[in-house]
Amino acid sequence: MSMWQKLWRKGDQQKDEDKEVVEEIEGEETCNPYTELYFLQHHTDIVRHLLVIDDRRCVSAGDDGVVVVWDTQLCMKLSFFEAHSRPITCMLSIDGKNKDSNLLITGSSDKHIKVWNIDQGKCVQDITEHGTSVKCLLPVLENMFVSAGEQLHLWGEDGALLDTFPLDKQEADISLLISTNLKNERFVTACDKELTVYSIKDLLDLNETSYRICQDKRLPEHLEAIRALVPVSDKLFASGSLDGTILLWSSETFTPLKKLNTMADYKGKANMYPYSVQYIACENQKYLLAAIGCGFALFDTVSNTLLCRKVKAHYSKVTQLTFVCDGLLLATCSEDGSIRLWGQKSHNPGEQLAVKASMGLSPIERFLDINFGQLHHSKSPDYFPEPVLLGECLGHCGSVMRIVDQGLEGMLSCGGDHLVIAWKNSELQKMKRNQVIQEKVLNPSVIV
Repeated sequence: MSMWQKLWRKGDQQKDEDKEVVEEIEGEETCNPYTELYFLQHHTDIVRHLLVIDDRRCVSAGDDGVVVVWDTQLCMKLSFFEAHSRPITCMLSIDGKNKDSNLLITGSSDKHIKVWNIDQGKCVQDITEHGTSVKCLLPVLENMFVSAGEQLHLWGEDGALLDTFPLDKQEADISLLISTNLKNERFVTACDKELTVYSIKDLLDLNETSYRICQDKRLPEHLEAIRALVPVSDKLFASGSLDGTILLWSSETFTPLKKLNTMADYKGKANMYPYSVQYIACENQKYLLAAIGCGFALFDTVSNTLLCRKVKAHYSKVTQLTFVCDGLLLATCSEDGSIRLWGQKSHNPGEQLAVKASMGLSPIERFLDINFGQLHHSKSPDYFPEPVLLGECLGHCGSVMRIVDQGLEGMLSCGGDHLVIAWKNSELQKMKRNQVIQEKVLNPSVIV
């Protein structure tokens, strides 16, 4: 643990005695596979976004307006774009017209939307008609996308503005945007406490095809601002709020179906919202992983069951979470600067990973160490083994904004310290290095 983190935690514990219940690791972290790390440096401000392009490349972006393309296997910079004059707020990856090129779309508070050909390393479109700060992007239909902020805009792949939907005067911009069906012609926006449903209509006339954004329905409001919005399946989506509530909605009737999390005194001391929902991820079109306050929870949306929960997983709010190490571990990152690894006491990724993977188990089954048959027949969270802290990855000296799973290879993280960090499975890296050495010894003429 770094000196910065020790001082931060000590001071924070003195401010709030409740945080002393946060679990800590005693002794060596024998179940933590990520003991080899590489610092990827180029950014000069907070790095907020990580986007996987393929099994070898990842893109990072943040408040410095720069896009950096990384080789995640060699941990080296491939290229970078001086993309925007202000912070990049959103990114989107789509296929080009020939399906062989990778296009990256970036939106920024400088009011520009830019389309990049990553393979060629150049900007192919600079869209300025959005007119205001771009908050989010979403692919719709075929070769189109929507941008949102103070207004909604529909764009063709060539950057042509197809339609604009002017929003009513409001204090907040649209901050979240998801598609609700497989055809991607209907989507939901989140603006402060309110969810609104829109669809894209194809209006045919004698001369041309014309697309229009149409407002379909406004949904009942949350008590506080919506911070998370995620599709669960083609029939269900979920929203999470500062008030701690997670609502499940029908993607067909757009009515609220279930509440997965409710808190009576959700504002807490000094209106700090200790149970706010910062992030939601979906697994198997059924299970929801939620970052709630300083902890996390796992829900079954079909049986409305809480499968497991950690109220105090970190010393500050959890910003994101994802399964790593082929589902054996759950990684959570936080404003406290740490990444924590959660699993079962019996889990040792180095010993069990190959066995678990060969059994064809899902990440949920591996994480809980239980099969779907047992999951379906249990209604009580007491039935499931409670995940414990198996490892802690300490390398950032500021808030960790995002983590991205890289499979057996490791994971990536980015944060407020301007860094992207590649966390590598040390045993796998040793095997790779030994293989290279053996090939060099057996084939001395080969250049490695």
